Amino acid sequence: MVTAEGSMVRKKKSVGKIAGQGTKKDSVTTLLFKTSNDNFAELFNRTLLKEAPVSAEDLVDEDIKETAFLRITEAGGGTTLVQYRDVVKSVASSRLLAVLGIENQSSFDPSMPYRVTELDFVNYARQVQMIREKHRREWTDTDGHMHKPSDVSDGEYMAMFLKTDKILKCMTLVVHWGDEPWDGPVRLSDMFAGGMDGEHTIQMEVNLLDVCRMTDEEIYSYTSELRTVFGFKKYARDKDKLRAFIDNNEEYFSSVSETALNALDELTHSPELQKIRTPRYQTEGGFNVCQGIKEMIQDGKIEGKIEGKIEGKIEGKREGKMEGKKEMALSLADMGVSVEKIAEAAKVSVKVVQEWIAGSGSLAE
Repeated sequence: MVTAEGSMVRKKKSVGKIAGQGTKKDSVTTLLFKTSNDNFAELFNRTLLKEAPVSAEDLVDEDIKETAFLRITEAGGGTTLVQYRDVVKSVASSRLLAVLGIENQSSFDPSMPYRVTELDFVNYARQVQMIREKHRREWTDTDGHMHKPSDVSDGEYMAMFLKTDKILKCMTLVVHWGDEPWDGPVRLSDMFAGGMDGEHTIQMEVNLLDVCRMTDEEIYSYTSELRTVFGFKKYARDKDKLRAFIDNNEEYFSSVSETALNALDELTHSPELQKIRTPRYQTEGGFNVCQGIKEMIQDGKIEGKIEGKIEGKIEGKREGKMEGKKEMALSLADMGVSVEKIAEAAKVSVKVVQEWIAGSGSLAE
């Protein structure tokens, strides 16, 4: 495995440390894939690797910082190209040798075809550079002079790249979490001026997963916590559909990992999720979102009933008190007390007293 530092040693899986840590701040949505090979593998197996699925055990964390030196002149001038991926892992199995990268997008980026091309190019440039440096060491004698091996052609020697040399292919998947559909370039040719197509040009089409446009069949094909994340995000704005989705996937929402809950919180800013993040709903593996949502719904109904009873009692007392005032007012009117004095005694307006008297047929001075 070619590494970013120029060695030819395959990196071991990191333990307790995230690849690229310290070079770029990770969003919690990125950590959903960076810290879980199971999530990463299933995402690619459901989208790009259906014919040659990978195992989570075959994935190796790679540094998210891609660095390559691009030579500009024969005199040795050049520039260092640096790119950062959100998540990148390599896979080496009997079926596939590749570098797999994820780019998370919360909003539409019209330059994405170029960005993906640039990311993959820097990776390829780095791989070729490492191979050339390997041959340079192999073809240099103890005196520091390079020589061409007899089994190497002139073209291979000049390129310092053998026809048997191979590089790992890059596969970048863009995950769009935005509520609005991806509305813009998905191919490099979409960015060309004059409406020109991509004929006779290097072409790049973005591998795009538009989460909120996923079908139910696509969402239900996931057997990991990604089903809960994709479904919750898709239906976050429709409470009835979200509630139905949670009910239909109760086993998935009974223990949502803290990483997934953090991702949902970042993606939806749902106030309900904040209330669930308490010891009451904590499980051995995460949080019981299903129970939390159901109890919040039930609590809402109970609170409504209590409030209704309280308001009813207050209103009843209010009506009973007013009825007593009315009876007193009519009695005083029959005794010949003036309307003004009755109003003062009952602590109501003169108009109210007049209406009571007119309705009963009583007379007052």
